[in-house]
Amino acid sequence: MAATHTHLWRKLPMSLAELCIDTTLRCGQSFRWRKSEDGIWSCAIRGRILSLRQDSTHLHYRAVFLKSFYAPLTPPCSSPPSADDILKIDDDDDDTDALVQHYLNLSPNLTDYYEQWSCADLNFKKKAPKFAGIRILRQDAWEALIGFICSSNNNIARISQMMEKLCVHYGTLIGHLDSKAYYDMPSPSALVGPNVEAHLRQLGFGYRAKYLSQTAKMVSQEHPIGWLDSLRNPESPLLDYKPVYGGEMQPGGRIGYRKAHEDLLALQGVGPKVADCVCLMGLGWGEAVPVDTHVWQIAQRDYKFGKGKHRSLTKATYDAVGNHFRDLWGKEAGWAHSVLFAADLKAFAERLSTKVDIKEIVVKEEDDSTTVRSHVKAEILKKNRVKREFEENEKPETGMGTRSTTKRRRKSPTAAELASIVLLSVLPLTHGVNFDPVPPPDLDLSQLGRVALTGDFDSISLYSYKQQNENKFSSNGTQSLLTQLPNGDFTALASADASIVAMCPFVRKDGTMAGVVVGGNFTSLTVNEAQGVVQTQGVAMFNPNSSTITPLPGLSGQVSALLCDQDTDTVYVGGDFKGANSTNAIIWVGMTGWANLPFAGFNGPVSSIVKAPDGNVIFGGSFDGLGNTTTPTQKDEQIINISTANISADASTSTAGFSDPSNIVCKTNGQDGTGNTWLLADNTPGFWRADMNFGYEPTKLRLWNTHQDGRGTKTFRFTAMPINGILNFTYTDPVTGQNQTCDARCSLSGNQSIEYQDFHFVNVIGMDGFRIDISDWYGSGGGLDGIELFQDDIYAYAVSSLNEPACANINFGSNSTATGPWSVTPSGQSISQYLTADFSGSDINSSSASVTFQPDIKQSGNYSVTIYTPGCVQDNSCSTRGIANVTGSFVSGTQPSMPLESRLYQTNNFDKYDQIYYGYVDANSDTFRPTVTLSPVSGQSSGISLVAQRVRFQLVETVGGLNGLFEFNTSQATVDTDFSTSAIDQAGMNLETGATITSLAVYQGTTYVAGNFSTSGFENIFAITNGNSTALPNRGLNAEVSTTLVFEDLLYLGGNFTNTTDNSISGLTNVAAFNTSSQSWQALGAGVNGPVNAIVPLMLNITNGQPETCITINGDFNQILASGSSKSITVQGLAVWVPSHNNWLQNLNVQSTAFSGQLTASTNVSGSSPLLAGTISSKGMGTSDAVSLSTSSPVVLSPLGIQIQPQQVGSSSMRKRAVSGQNVTGAVAGLFYNSGGLNVTILGGHFTAIASNGSAINNLAFLNETSGGSGVITGIGGNLNDDSVFLALATQGNTLYAGGTISGQVDGASVNGLILYDLVEANYVSSQPPAFAGTDVAVNAITTRPNTAEVYVGGNFETAGSYGCPSVCMFENGQWSRPGSGLGGSVAALTWQGSDTLLAGGNLTVNNNATSLASYDVHTQQWSVFATASSDVPGPVTALSPANSAASEFWVAGKSTNESAFLMKYDGSFRTVGDVLGNQTTIRGLSILQLSKKHGNNDLVDPSMIVLVTGALDLPNFGNASAALFNGTTFSPFILSTSGSGPGSLSQLFSEKQVTFKSTSGHLAVGFVVLIGLALALGVIFLLVVAGILVERYRRKHEGYTRAPTNYFEKTSNMGRIPPEHLFGSLGQGGRGPREAPML
Repeated sequence: MAATHTHLWRKLPMSLAELCIDTTLRCGQSFRWRKSEDGIWSCAIRGRILSLRQDSTHLHYRAVFLKSFYAPLTPPCSSPPSADDILKIDDDDDDTDALVQHYLNLSPNLTDYYEQWSCADLNFKKKAPKFAGIRILRQDAWEALIGFICSSNNNIARISQMMEKLCVHYGTLIGHLDSKAYYDMPSPSALVGPNVEAHLRQLGFGYRAKYLSQTAKMVSQEHPIGWLDSLRNPESPLLDYKPVYGGEMQPGGRIGYRKAHEDLLALQGVGPKVADCVCLMGLGWGEAVPVDTHVWQIAQRDYKFGKGKHRSLTKATYDAVGNHFRDLWGKEAGWAHSVLFAADLKAFAERLSTKVDIKEIVVKEEDDSTTVRSHVKAEILKKNRVKREFEENEKPETGMGTRSTTKRRRKSPTAAELASIVLLSVLPLTHGVNFDPVPPPDLDLSQLGRVALTGDFDSISLYSYKQQNENKFSSNGTQSLLTQLPNGDFTALASADASIVAMCPFVRKDGTMAGVVVGGNFTSLTVNEAQGVVQTQGVAMFNPNSSTITPLPGLSGQVSALLCDQDTDTVYVGGDFKGANSTNAIIWVGMTGWANLPFAGFNGPVSSIVKAPDGNVIFGGSFDGLGNTTTPTQKDEQIINISTANISADASTSTAGFSDPSNIVCKTNGQDGTGNTWLLADNTPGFWRADMNFGYEPTKLRLWNTHQDGRGTKTFRFTAMPINGILNFTYTDPVTGQNQTCDARCSLSGNQSIEYQDFHFVNVIGMDGFRIDISDWYGSGGGLDGIELFQDDIYAYAVSSLNEPACANINFGSNSTATGPWSVTPSGQSISQYLTADFSGSDINSSSASVTFQPDIKQSGNYSVTIYTPGCVQDNSCSTRGIANVTGSFVSGTQPSMPLESRLYQTNNFDKYDQIYYGYVDANSDTFRPTVTLSPVSGQSSGISLVAQRVRFQLVETVGGLNGLFEFNTSQATVDTDFSTSAIDQAGMNLETGATITSLAVYQGTTYVAGNFSTSGFENIFAITNGNSTALPNRGLNAEVSTTLVFEDLLYLGGNFTNTTDNSISGLTNVAAFNTSSQSWQALGAGVNGPVNAIVPLMLNITNGQPETCITINGDFNQILASGSSKSITVQGLAVWVPSHNNWLQNLNVQSTAFSGQLTASTNVSGSSPLLAGTISSKGMGTSDAVSLSTSSPVVLSPLGIQIQPQQVGSSSMRKRAVSGQNVTGAVAGLFYNSGGLNVTILGGHFTAIASNGSAINNLAFLNETSGGSGVITGIGGNLNDDSVFLALATQGNTLYAGGTISGQVDGASVNGLILYDLVEANYVSSQPPAFAGTDVAVNAITTRPNTAEVYVGGNFETAGSYGCPSVCMFENGQWSRPGSGLGGSVAALTWQGSDTLLAGGNLTVNNNATSLASYDVHTQQWSVFATASSDVPGPVTALSPANSAASEFWVAGKSTNESAFLMKYDGSFRTVGDVLGNQTTIRGLSILQLSKKHGNNDLVDPSMIVLVTGALDLPNFGNASAALFNGTTFSPFILSTSGSGPGSLSQLFSEKQVTFKSTSGHLAVGFVVLIGLALALGVIFLLVVAGILVERYRRKHEGYTRAPTNYFEKTSNMGRIPPEHLFGSLGQGGRGPREAPML
């Protein structure tokens, strides 16, 4: 492991007033610097890791160059270097001194600048003293452009995170420092590709992904090379260039600045603010002043903007602010403005309120001879709050160009804090993973009697925790980190892109929990959208408290074994990987990072690690020695293919025949002449360059010099791409014969007698291209006749053009052949191009496609063979990646015992490699060549894809004579290679050569060793006690043991065995238990019918609801074998053994958590629920197809009492149910019958149940609980076809009407669609109705007309017997009759509106008019289209439920013509809930239920009611559910279920009694209400008139009035002569003539 303190530091005299790196590097200029705990800042710049630290007098810096450059060649080769790998370049060619001076922009006198700005601006003068030493960096322009495009609506922490992701995924890995990986910035071309934008969105870049991708394309493809740097201020040039005058300063800035600003605006995602940020911090234009909302606030607060015409930040105001600052501060106005910007950052807020205590500074000089102590008097003042625009807890930390004013309550971490990848915070875990309970629904089912649900499921649970879901378990090789919810369901805490096989809790020496270390074959882990995809190769740390993943970078390969040792504060890691200077074994020490073991690992994979009783650590695996891999004795033998590279050159000659740089490729004869030689122009330096489509690590360069016309190359330099690193060589001087070294100036002989010269690379550097710069020459100019590049690595590529060139005339050069639909895919973020094959059709097998790799093996020996798989994120193929079968042939004659066939899951998000073989490989010959073949696994579904890239053969060396076992004494710093002194080592060496140790277990002082091995006394399992190896009884087991688990005094073993070695114990098929107390074997039933690969403990509630430890058996089997009275049980790779019952859980008649899938590992964490790994789909209760729902509150699920066995339907029974939408498996319909003294529960569907007498019942089952007790389960006899499906049930009297897709015979008569069954007699009705006929006959709905004996049957049929009766037929008194005419199509649902109107839903026609709903009037015997259903309902109706007692309001559901689900209510018009359900939704049932607590008012659902929706639902913002509750505004998950490996579904709810709707009998018709109101009004008027008369009479009497005479002439005689029509005829005419319109 690299130790940074061992590197030499250099220093520059530098006061904090001239430079303060703690401020400069965190004030939003650059986003890639990381600060360590000891105050050192580091960043990857120009092919090195540059580190900075500072004291009060000096800037200290160092540059770390790596001898081994770990570009992503062994995907991703992120092994941290050892101290020996670190190259300190101190000669004249090291440009670090110049780089530091240039990057930090140290030339200007900053003190003078600050004085100048302070004189011009009192506000600056006030704040500047607290922010001394801020310099504008001279960053790479491309980095600045990308960084500030990311800054849009962002803060420093998140920008830094984005830049880190860009570098990790698209940049070049420069190396590691203190176990941290450092990547350089990706080039523009690296961000150009068809999948870059999608990948960046997956990484969390949002809308910025498009800007980055398009800008990269514009810069790299639409502009010439160097265009961006051509915009640079000539006074601030690139490194190694001299500054020149940049032009005269003008009010709006210099002309060059304005041009650069305008040109940048043409790029995607670049506005004025971003353009100015790039101009200032990337192009050196000091007058650029980025103005965003943050700077705008400064301008308003301190410079009186924000009034008049500059009230808001318009384009004119933007320019005005910039011009004001330019006028104020001059041509470095942007620099000055950045000081004020830093002063306003929250991260530096304390500087404005507190005098900083400067602690004692200790600086250790390079020679450690002196220590300088600087004491600064410290004065702490009261922290007075400085007036600010925002409170500190509201204002986010932001980057230059962002300055967001968005209010946040929590402080954002700094960029340096976010950038830390490796060092973890050690948090005491006071609690484990949190679960979020969901309040139970306020259902009131008390009036319904018994309630039950039918469906197609084998496990079910109420939705009680937010972590629950219906997701199916993965079968593509991906696994998850899991835990159990309190209700028994499993939930995923993190998802891996491949397997998780090992876990251990890392408890530190001081007792604190660092986290859970997770190991496997993954390349990434994902916890949530917030953290996103975390790239981590094979190992990571999971924090159960925060549910976060911290990668532990540095390993490349698979981790198979972990041991967390608290005593030594160490995690021991084993597997098949490379890391640091180790292979297959390494340690993580404390929280400091990776460290090599004293023996540098093993030469083969490690499978198991345990701590021995004496404290030593035991490793088991497939190795025979310590140490690393080695190189072939014949070095530099594989030729790197230059012939297919993109060849280019600069300053080539214009002479015909000599100007083509490709002339020298594949030319090894050294012959000068036209077409054979490449020449430079006369007396002109230039270069020759090759860019490949793959990565490589060259070890030797061979050059043929030209002698054409006395010319030739005298001095050259080799530069590796893309890092731009100048590489060093060793070579033999052709004159002296002495070994020489060279770097930037390597000499090439001009002696014509020297055919060629070989130059050996000092540093093994990963590259994908190189350039040879010629700086001096012989004669009139330089040139070359030939070039070759060699490597030690032995690769065979799937893309044949990347293999060794045919022109090299190699006898057995590496090559490949491909058959099938393969196409070349660009390398993207991978190491090379690769092949992709897309498969369609149902018959996918190994002959559908294949790629065969043939390596160039020149030396026989032991090899590790690995196959590389490109990540799926880069080509957007993660959803289609399939499973590959890899086979190999490595030796001539008899193949070794190790299997040469591997199954490879290709779902890895990022590049990875898998070891497929470890053993002897024969060299190529005329009669034999080693091969590796990749092809698809047979039986995969259509639409999968496979990739093929390359295979590597790596020669393995052996130090010592081990044989699969090694004991490591942790107290020793060195390893004794005399392995005979260790009883453990000796036990391994006593086994037959080639032993494979798969599992180790320690119990009560005894170490149990299991695997694939044999010796004279035992096979595949033995014990070591007190240094003695002993056989287990009966000499062990007769085949490989793959896994072990100790529980109590039992050692459980799984593998591929069938018995003991002496075949004396039966029932040990693939799984067994060894009783360590009685020293005897115990069978687990009769075992399982396939190999077992993992045994994992699991807590389950088995007896009286008490949790107990059960043993899960996981592997490649599909049956628990029959034993004793127990029949064989079908399973899918997972069986559960219950030690307390000494039986399989599947044999016990108990209710427990049901789950399917597989588990691979588990670990206990103090204060947290146990963590497990695997792929699991689970629900709280294991029961199939029918379940009871309690009527008490809160509701609970319980078994219904009928034991249904899950059953798949054959193709013959998969008849389309027209529009019913119901399942054709499971229970579809149910009914409670309580009449005539009977109490019977009836289920119909397509299933097999177990009768009380043990016989099988098909499709229709009765649970008779009339006599109490547990009831009697029976079926029906007759000769009904087994593929019948019962879809509808109803009773009339004591007769059961059961309909569906039913066919067969009853009492010799054919039936089709319907049967009648006498519930009292428990037998068929003696005379069955005439059978239905038609195409795809199905009865989907049956209903009885209220208060009559009429039974209406709806479905898909044409006739009943010979009687024409399509779609709906009525049965009464033993006869069919046709209700009305004109109806056609298929009926899915029926309900009565009162007793006289029948409502039918389905895919219907009425008098040839299409509709989804039709109504039938029994009085007129007419069918009609219901209301506006034909236009308003978007598709066939499959579910129908009344919404009030009269069914005048109702709900309908179905599938629209575009296959989307709909749900609508009719209450006088049709109203939809909206297009909110997912496209995969199928609604199978609707029920209206009462609530005990009202929900909010809305116009769809009464506050006291709720809609239960059942089916296979895809709910918004949730996913799959089997039942949901809809309150008129929101869908809430209610019930989740699974069926097999995927989601289940529910068909319908049925109950003893019907739901009671809110009474509507108190409501009167509108007319009656008007009349009553009128009567009341007249009565009130009458009373008022009477009262008025009485009052008037009293008044008159009181005032003395007397009655007047009443003897008047008779007037009524005239009134009688007026005709009534004259009196009333003109009323309402308003005095108008008869032709005038009435007044309104």
